[in-house]
Amino acid sequence: MSATIARVRALLFLALNPKRLLTVIAGGFGAALYVWIAAVRAVPGVRERKTAARRVWRERERMRP
Repeated sequence: MSATIARVRALLFLALNPKRLLTVIAGGFGAALYVWIAAVRAVPGVRERKTAARRVWRERERMRP
């Protein structure tokens, strides 16, 4: 079976079964929502770490004043 026919069969498999197509769409949406929520929740910690790193960088000992 050629690669083109395999792709067409895969698309037909989803297109002819709307429940499966909706499941795939819902799964993709759910995954994207999960990643977005995880990123939003991590923001305060990231800001604190960046602020601490900047403070250390500014207060480092320099070779030439």
